[in-house]
Amino acid sequence: METTKACTRCGNKHTDAEKVAGKRLSCTETKEFWADISRRHLELYGHRAHATTNEAGEWICWECKRRLC
Repeated sequence: METTKACTRCGNKHTDAEKVAGKRLSCTETKEFWADISRRHLELYGHRAHATTNEAGEWICWECKRRLC
């Protein structure tokens, strides 16, 4: 997997989604990946995930500070 950003439009969200999936993703697949995470977060915790990164570079919800992927 490349270490550079996979997409100038999606940036790190695209690259990190590909790392988790273990394969190349289109922009549409990347958006679906993050939408699925947000839906699962809503089901588990009662609110949609508000994605941000912490100091360690991990994707977390800024509202509840739980890891997203």
